Amino acid sequence: MRAAVLTAPNTLVITERPRPEPRAGEVLVAVRRAGLCGSDLHFFDGSSPMPLPQILGHELAGEVVALGADVTSRRVGDRVVVEPGIPCGKCFPCRRGKYNCCEAIDMIGVLRAGGFADFVTVSAAYAHPMPAAMTFDQGALVEPFSIGAQMIHRATPWAGATVVLIGLGPIGLTALILLKAWHPQVRVIGLDVVPERIAQAEAFGCDVTINPRAQDAVETVQALTDGEGAAIVMECAGTPQTIGQTVHLVAAGGRIVIAGVTFKDVTFPGRLLTKKEVIIFGSRNNAGHFPRVMQFLADHPDIAQRFISAKMPLERIADAIRWATDKPNEVAKIVLEVS
Repeated sequence: MRAAVLTAPNTLVITERPRPEPRAGEVLVAVRRAGLCGSDLHFFDGSSPMPLPQILGHELAGEVVALGADVTSRRVGDRVVVEPGIPCGKCFPCRRGKYNCCEAIDMIGVLRAGGFADFVTVSAAYAHPMPAAMTFDQGALVEPFSIGAQMIHRATPWAGATVVLIGLGPIGLTALILLKAWHPQVRVIGLDVVPERIAQAEAFGCDVTINPRAQDAVETVQALTDGEGAAIVMECAGTPQTIGQTVHLVAAGGRIVIAGVTFKDVTFPGRLLTKKEVIIFGSRNNAGHFPRVMQFLADHPDIAQRFISAKMPLERIADAIRWATDKPNEVAKIVLEVS
């Protein structure tokens, strides 16, 4: 089979690899569409180290073409969306239903071969049958949208709440889109320094947008909330500065949800944490949100059409990575057409 193999940082080679065989409990999926994720860019340039060589790709939709031993829940020909994090099912977070935090999680496209290839093996339990109306393009968006769904689940917004959403890149947009669809009585204030991302967020229904380079974000949020601050702050930018800013933006008694990832230390003013009795939630991947997100995207084909910036063949993956890296202001999501 064809596979785009990362052999070293900044070195990606399309080569021939043996077609994998599904083990017991697995299915073999012919990949039709694969989304390019921001984490793939960090794996590519080495800023997020991983074992090499490796086939990247974890935002996947395709068709089941072979079954491993003992698989009865899926059939050859099933159109599926792949949930890439395969948990152990035994550790403390797994026993608590938080399998997204599994201590021994096996991640497709990170710890095991991913979907920037013609075929990928997947645990049958995490190859979700697609709704009849869903296209493979829509299926490739389920994984990033599930991250937005997890953030909303952690935030538990209520009618009339003001939510500040920091970072209007791809994941921030998924949170925005789902917030406005599932909680229409919530007001969303979006923060970003990239004008194109602000414009896209406005097109997807963001109620108010703020460019912190043009106006003071904390002062503006205070003015928009009668001096109270935001009931909920959701952070998707992943910088120490924006994560640290959340406690200044949140109202007393409010809650913060952090999905942005940084490898650096983050500083909070300790006095505000106790004075405001702030609740801070981390948010990682998703736990159980694939079915709802799949149905949402199947019911809203226009969202996928607007969210996808471009579709490119697998052979052009290097061009896709270069474009997403050099001009992130132009890209929400690039989907690779594998077959």
